[in-house]
Order: sequence, then structure tokens, then C-alpha cells
Amino acid sequence: MIRLADMLFTLLKICAAILLVAMLVMVFGNVVLRYFFNQGITVSEELSSWCLTWMTYTAGLIALREHGHLGFDGFLKMFPAAGQRVLLSIAHLVMIAIMVLFLHGSWLQAGINLGNMAPASGLSLAALYGVGVLFSSIAILILIGDLYGIVTGRVTQTISSEADKALAEAAAHKIDDPTRH
Repeated sequence: MIRLADMLFTLLKICAAILLVAMLVMVFGNVVLRYFFNQGITVSEELSSWCLTWMTYTAGLIALREHGHLGFDGFLKMFPAAGQRVLLSIAHLVMIAIMVLFLHGSWLQAGINLGNMAPASGLSLAALYGVGVLFSSIAILILIGDLYGIVTGRVTQTISSEADKALAEAAAHKIDDPTRH
């Protein structure tokens, strides 16, 4: 199962990269066309914004799986490990509930816009709003997996702060400040 998830997220990383390249090519191409030829490709403006939307959501999923989002852990650190696990469990349950609401809203929005076509490309707007369905479905699975790890104790280090790691590294290497005498 983990191997399948790894393959899915490798595919998501590739998709995010392709979307970024497509967006850059469309935007840069349109800038060049407008500057040199006083013309542009209308559909490229629309599709580049769609690429940005899809890329943002896919990158958000990747960051969610890799625990790459910013977090404030100052309050959480005041508790022992068991208390941290309880609070993290509550936080994950809240995030799952929010993602369920997001899934429901995205599903409704995609259904509403199924017959509406984008003005420049003529594509169904459900393709734009459908990314919310994909995002929230996968996010729910990630959060459930993380919650399972927290509840069963498979997550050994509940809090890992980048700042703590940097401070520990600086203390270990005794970094000298050239401004001090």
C-alpha cells in the first residue's frame, strides 16, 4: 500500500512540474507575442490560471504528505508526549472534518458547473472545480493515515521543529559571531 502511495505522489510531483512548465510557457509565450506582435493567445491566459490552480492543489497534497506545511508548535510543546498525541489527534480530526466539508462543497460546485463552459477554451468549468474533489479526497486519506500513526504510537517524535533542529546544530558547532569580541 505504501508503495502505491509513493507511486501516486511521484505522479503528482510529475504532474505539478508539467503544470508549472505549461503555465510558464503559456505566460511567457503570451508576453512575447504581445510585446513583439501586439497579439496574444486568449486561451493561454485561461489555461495558465487553470494550471496554477491545479499545480497549487497538487503541491499542497505533496506538502501535506511530507509534513511540509508551516505550523505553530509553541503551545503543543508545553505538554508531555501523551498530551501532544491527544492534541494532534484532535487537530487531525478537525482537519478531516474540514476536508469532508471541502469535498462536499467541491463536489456540489463541480456538479453545478458541469454544463458551464469556460469562455476562451470552451472546456467545462467542472474540470476547474474538480480539483477540489481530488485534493480533499486524497487529503482525507493522508490525514487518516497520519491520525492512525499518532493514535497507535507509530509516530515516535510528535513534534519536530525546524527551529529546534537549527538551534541544536548551531550549538553543536559553536558558531562564532564575528561581531562579538
